[in-house]
Amino acid sequence: MKYTPSKILTLFTIIRKMKKKLLLVLLITYCYSNSYSQNSWVVTATDTTDYHSCFVGNGIIGICSNRAGIKTDEVYVNGLYDCVPGGYPSLISFYKPLNIDINIKGLGNVQFDKSVANWKQSINLKTAILHTSYQYGKKIAISSRLMALRNNPMCAMNSLELEALEDVELTIENNVFIPDRAHLKGNNNQTGYKKYQGIPVMYSFMPTLSGQGYIAGANTYYFSGKMPELQYLKENPNNQKIAFNITLKKGKKYTFTIVSSITHSNFTTDPLNDALRSCGRDYPRGFETIIEQHEQKWAELWENDIEIEGDEIAQRDVRIGLYTLYSSIKEGSNLSIPPCGLSKNGWGGHIFWDAELWMYPALLIMKPGFAKSMLEFRSNTINQCKKRAVLSGYNGVMFPWESDMIGNECTPTSYKLDMNEHHVTADVGIAFWNYYLVTQDKKWLQQKGYPMMKEIADFWASRATIDKDGKYHILNVIGPDEFHENIDDNAFTNGAAITCLLNATKAATILNELPDKKWQEVADKLVILKSDEGHTLQYKGYKGETIKQADVNLLSYPLNLVTGDQITKDLNYYEGKISKNCPAMAHCVLATIYSRLGNTDKAYDLFQKSYTNNYKSPFFFISETSSATSTNMTFCTGYGGMLQTVLYGFAGLRITENGLTQEKSTLPKQWKSLTIKTGGKQYKVSQ
Repeated sequence: MKYTPSKILTLFTIIRKMKKKLLLVLLITYCYSNSYSQNSWVVTATDTTDYHSCFVGNGIIGICSNRAGIKTDEVYVNGLYDCVPGGYPSLISFYKPLNIDINIKGLGNVQFDKSVANWKQSINLKTAILHTSYQYGKKIAISSRLMALRNNPMCAMNSLELEALEDVELTIENNVFIPDRAHLKGNNNQTGYKKYQGIPVMYSFMPTLSGQGYIAGANTYYFSGKMPELQYLKENPNNQKIAFNITLKKGKKYTFTIVSSITHSNFTTDPLNDALRSCGRDYPRGFETIIEQHEQKWAELWENDIEIEGDEIAQRDVRIGLYTLYSSIKEGSNLSIPPCGLSKNGWGGHIFWDAELWMYPALLIMKPGFAKSMLEFRSNTINQCKKRAVLSGYNGVMFPWESDMIGNECTPTSYKLDMNEHHVTADVGIAFWNYYLVTQDKKWLQQKGYPMMKEIADFWASRATIDKDGKYHILNVIGPDEFHENIDDNAFTNGAAITCLLNATKAATILNELPDKKWQEVADKLVILKSDEGHTLQYKGYKGETIKQADVNLLSYPLNLVTGDQITKDLNYYEGKISKNCPAMAHCVLATIYSRLGNTDKAYDLFQKSYTNNYKSPFFFISETSSATSTNMTFCTGYGGMLQTVLYGFAGLRITENGLTQEKSTLPKQWKSLTIKTGGKQYKVSQ
């Protein structure tokens, strides 16, 4: 019996529901050893029955694959938001410059249909290159290498090799379609073809739908031999292509590459010329040299790796998690990561608490430069967020629940979250303090960290309400458990506010600044409620209803406010309250806590539960939930959570006043060793 990825995932889901864990392990092991080549660096698919796109990115450009290898499904550019009047800014994907048509004389364009045979598609996590290969009828064999260039972040590349299975005449076309903008007065599209410094380039320049920004792109071919005669065809201002003809004898191969640059007016005041410059920058070096440089950049990234010995599937999944986060951010870009990175525009591609509470802690250890970029993103929105605080009746800075590049609130008004899910402001403050703790960069704390932390502390001091007994409360909020709205004294919100107030006081002391006395007062008297049975109460009046995800348990990790026996009381009470269709990161919090308590078997079960039910075939990326209708992937938030369990749980890493330290920990029995490689250091745990 041949086990395809989709069959494996179906069996995986059925057996997990049956809870026959031993049989599950045996079956998965058998399937992987008897179906197709698979290892922890290369994920290979041979079946398109249940195809979900693969993802390649470089932190600026993100590309969702197409089965055919010569086209793409979606192309996103970080920070490129647009909206219709009266709508909400959303990460957009309407410019898809890498689509190629291959026309076989007498047969027509290559279609992904029954003529396709021996199809295989592999993502190499080490090089971030997606390789596709197949035969099309008896005419040609097609092989492609798709990548978002790490060495030239505004560029993507697809390198193709065509082999003639019999004598053929081919027409190759790079087609670029852009939306009509004729309705925008004075903002019509510009398209054309020119020699840029001797390089033949097809370019596009277009306004966004709102007319408030611009997108620009440029394409050029690279050839390994003599350049064929290129034909530029322009049917209308919105449809253009560059084509060329080749004739191949049976057995002969032909290689060419298309390079496309994309930028927009949030990056530069001269997007069209910058696109032209970027597209032609490395032309004299040839495409193989460009690919080598791209691979070298990824090799440098993978100097920061997590190595698991003894569990190949967990190793693969952890590397997919790192790969996904690494692909979604660029050091020094001052950009952050949406919930699905640059693979989808779920939730508008906005920046949530997902960035600071879930993804950031993993990157803070593995790639502090990426973490710093995420903080710079928040710093760049501070002026707008100060206005939001003032207009809402508070002091300091108030971050939106869903942020665009400027710091505007982008949550649709059909949701209440934008008005009351204020813990995001605390999550940002905690991230700033933790950056200082890990880096011990006092200059950064003075220039960037403390100014932000001060504003956040001022917000929480003004957000809290004092009662007649002198106790402080935070009223009318929504916590991480979004099933319950307009509640008072949410445990995590209050706990995170206390943490921010105390951290701001510590930072002021380190810098010999005078902290506001009210910070300490509110922190000391802000309530965290308990039930009569002794567990921490999620909010005032909570009666044990089903919750969306971990909430109270976040006070143990990552806040470290709940300690001792209280940790176990809260675990025992709330674990069973979490919804069966919870988001991927829900159980990783519990897994991390159990690992810290030394209950490694329980931790490993919850670690697996946090993401394996959310696999999407055929590349094992995960979606937000295990529901078949959950298509928002690749879910970076969930990957951030599972990586935290590995780093802060199984590896025993801790963020302390003295920097990053490692405590004694216990590995899952399935693992022989765990090694964290970061910044030239190694943190290792062995059985």
